[in-house]
Amino acid sequence: MNLRPALTRALLQAFPRRSLTISTKELPEGSRFTVSQQGLVDDHTGRTILHIESRDSCRCDTCWNRHSNQYRSNYKDGNVKIVDVIRSDANFVHLEWSDGHVGQYAITPEGVYGNGTKPAPSDEDVKVTLRERLELWPQQPQPHCGFLAKQWDWEELVKEKEGVRQMLLHFMKYGIAFIHGVPKEKGLRDIVNKDLACGPIWDTIFGTSSEVKAVANASNEAYSNDYLEAHIDLPYYTQPPSVFFFYCKHNTSMGGESFWVDTFSILERLRVTHPDYFLALTRTKVTFHAFSPGLDKVFITGTYPSVELNDSGSVYRYRDLFFARDNYQFVNDVPVEERALWWEAYLYLRKQVDNEAHQLEQKLQSGTLVLIDNWRVMHGRKEFVPNSGGRLMEVAYGDWNHLQSRVLYQE
Repeated sequence: MNLRPALTRALLQAFPRRSLTISTKELPEGSRFTVSQQGLVDDHTGRTILHIESRDSCRCDTCWNRHSNQYRSNYKDGNVKIVDVIRSDANFVHLEWSDGHVGQYAITPEGVYGNGTKPAPSDEDVKVTLRERLELWPQQPQPHCGFLAKQWDWEELVKEKEGVRQMLLHFMKYGIAFIHGVPKEKGLRDIVNKDLACGPIWDTIFGTSSEVKAVANASNEAYSNDYLEAHIDLPYYTQPPSVFFFYCKHNTSMGGESFWVDTFSILERLRVTHPDYFLALTRTKVTFHAFSPGLDKVFITGTYPSVELNDSGSVYRYRDLFFARDNYQFVNDVPVEERALWWEAYLYLRKQVDNEAHQLEQKLQSGTLVLIDNWRVMHGRKEFVPNSGGRLMEVAYGDWNHLQSRVLYQE
């Protein structure tokens, strides 16, 4: 039963409409704001700001703390109305409300984020950092196609802050960025926290940062010289780190080429060609775990769908680490028919992921740092010949929001 029409009639009876549109003769010539039953109307954009929103967002010194850039209180009178539009200027419209308060509502990013005095990030940059402007890789990526054509030189990059900002925007769009010529004496902690200023680095069960090299009786498949299938790191975490810093400190071994795959691009094609597979990957939950003997006193487990969607239905995060998948728990938790469909979907997806034509491959040189979107871009490694030379990588993790802050904050 749809109760909405009856509820609407009841509300209209309880709160009869009355016109609050003010006379424009009191406003400066060319004013773009009027007041409707719902609230403040921007006649240029057609956007309506509800009465309560305008009052709750007042940026006068009584309501807004300019030292903390935070509201001083949470306004809770839902019956408040705008009674007058006094004037408007470049960044604010000045209003009077039915509770007798006179203040100002910010109408530009500069007014909202810079108190009307500092520059504000562009709307486009904000959308990029919110993952709303992702650029999917072509089905057959090549080493010099558009998204990879821009590779950064360390010395040029760190000369000015805008260079780092543009590199991070590129990374957020394409899920990967390469920096060449990083000084060999640099460690990842200083690179991320100081030079790029996009930290702090996330601590994980592997520490603040860790070295990846081939060792005997490896406690992790990454520490061998074997072929390492494309994967996402730390899928057993409730929120896996979104940023993966992969730093090649030394690489003279035979083989060992790195490769990357844009899973979002493959999943979007799967959504069209095999919607039943796509749906199975978004619904069936898989368990991952970490309890390697090489990890001291660690046992982490978590159960999640392979593909996570946001509220708009776009792919938001992918999880897949073959050697950490807990098939025992999967069998115990999920009905056989559902598991059978998941396996059919997963194996089809892996066929696309493992197809070398869908991979971007590069043998990393010493001093190369790769930023990888660990929710989107899978990474792997080809087998290399042991004792054919040295191969030493340093890895660390970061949080997307820290990079977002580095991109959006305006000096």
